[in-house]
Order: sequence, then structure tokens, then C-alpha cells
Amino acid sequence: MNLKRKRVIALVNAWSRIVKENITSREQVKEVLQRCYEELDVEPIRGSSSSPDLYDKDIVSLYIVGKWGLGIDKDLSREIFKNIFNLEIVIEKIVDKIQKSSSYEELCKEDSKLCESLDDKLVARILRYMFTLYYFGFIDRTIFAQFMRKAYLVLKPMEDTIKRFAKFVIAYEVGKKMVENEIKSKIELNMEKNAVALDLGIPNALPSIGYILEVTKHFFEIPQNLTNSLKSEHR
Repeated sequence: MNLKRKRVIALVNAWSRIVKENITSREQVKEVLQRCYEELDVEPIRGSSSSPDLYDKDIVSLYIVGKWGLGIDKDLSREIFKNIFNLEIVIEKIVDKIQKSSSYEELCKEDSKLCESLDDKLVARILRYMFTLYYFGFIDRTIFAQFMRKAYLVLKPMEDTIKRFAKFVIAYEVGKKMVENEIKSKIELNMEKNAVALDLGIPNALPSIGYILEVTKHFFEIPQNLTNSLKSEHR
């Protein structure tokens, strides 16, 4: 069973428990989510390193699969849904505002309170929300890439955070090509990461081979001989 399939099953299992056990708090949801992942021996979506709040961050996956995939938001009371997913609901609204803005100044003019609350952590969560939609197939790569470019254009004060996230995205896309057996050498890997970076349109975000391999292992099962080959070429 591939890692994406395991993650989907973990999220569906978590939703089943949340509904059956009438769970209404975010903290309880986080605990259920962690147990469901651990039972399947899989981690939530993440980059090259983990973080103490990984499961809180991944509540966005639960939100997306529940709302976009299962339609559970129509079955839960609005009050309970908002109590658990208040942050994700806010993020969804911010995404819409970013898409409708052409600059940071315009965004702040339309919603000054939003700009007061925007920081690197929130922007990282916004980008994670969009990547999660893409990862689980609710939006396509074109829409996701368009949002990344728009975020880079509009959220200039947080451009370093966006560049770091773009680095992760490039690593993920290169990993997809690796698992499809389209990359067999360091030269092909470098060509692919440059092509993805060019398509994404965010400068200074090229990941190293080591970073690509570290990210890739959290999403795909790459043949060990290819990993070893790229590691040896990387030395």
C-alpha cells in the first residue's frame, strides 16, 4: 500500500472515530489523528524534518478530506465544525482574498486586520493547505502552481517562507518523477529540478540532492539502488 493511500485511510478512520465518539475539541481530534496515523505506521504530510506541532498542522488534511472528499461538514453541526476547524476555515477565506489581490498593499487595504495577523507561521499553513488540496487530488498542479506564484507576488513580506515552501514543492515534484522511473542519474535530477523551478516561477528555491532525497522518502517508495546511486554521486 502506498503512502498516500495509507494517509487517506488514516484520515477516514479518524473521521469515523470523531463522529462515533462525538468528539468536539481540537485537542481530542489531534489525539485521534495521531493514533490513526500510528496504527498504519505512516506520518502526516511533512518536509525533511518533523515538528512538535505536526499533528496540529495536519488537521488541515482532516479538514480537506472531510469537507472536500466526504462531505462531513454537512453532517456535523456548524458550531462543532467551527470549534474544531476554526483555523482552517480562516485559512480558506485568506486563500480567497490572496487570489483576489494583486499586491500586499491591496490585500491590506481590503482587510487591515488580516495583515496584522499574517506572519510566517500562518503563511506556511496557508501554503500547506493548498499543497494538501493538490496532494490529495482536489486541485490540479496548474491551480496549485498559480497560487504559489500569486502568494509570492502578493505576500512579499513573507517571501522567504514562500521560497522555503517552494523548495519543498520542487523536491516533491522531482520525487514523483523518480518513482515514475524518469530520473536515473544526477544529471537528469538536476535537469528536472530546474525545469520544475522554472515552471513554478519562484527564484532561489532550488533544493539540494540530499534535501530532495529526504523529502521524497516521506511521499514515495524510491528504489534503493536509485537512492544509493544519487547519494554516491552527491558525495
